[in-house]
Amino acid sequence: MTPTSILRTVLLFITLLSFALVSNVQAKPKHGAKFKNWTVVCETLPQIKKEICNIFQNVTNDKKKVVMQVAIGYPPDSNEAQALITLPLGVLLQPGIEFQGGTAKAFRVPFSVCVKNGCVAIVKLNKDVIKSMKNGTKGSVKFAAAKKKVIEIPISLSGFTAAFNSLK
Repeated sequence: MTPTSILRTVLLFITLLSFALVSNVQAKPKHGAKFKNWTVVCETLPQIKKEICNIFQNVTNDKKKVVMQVAIGYPPDSNEAQALITLPLGVLLQPGIEFQGGTAKAFRVPFSVCVKNGCVAIVKLNKDVIKSMKNGTKGSVKFAAAKKKVIEIPISLSGFTAAFNSLK
């Protein structure tokens, strides 16, 4: 082998290795990675001993208090994305929430459970809603609070596409 052919072989190997490394990075989201208003959170679920990653966004009021958390990801052994919307205790449970992702048509979802951190609604995200969220700039959640006052909280979709794409 000539020095030139060895150099070509080494360069080819390095190029192939770099492609393999890039595809591995894209295949597994990095815990703590930020995509504008979305952050990746990964945790190992002890029941199934499998790491699950989600993207989330805390929505705060003008006093910097978290008033809603939106976490989006894929449940274990599922190809259908879902959003977990957590709102503070004190919401009216019966009407549930109205979720709008981007420009997609809004739809109602019941609350699933209330825990010490708040009440959670699980929203299944089909391809059309995800596409609308990727193309949009904001979404929203509406819910009823005390005295049946309807409150609408915006969800920023800035960085959503990159964040969501990092999950798969």
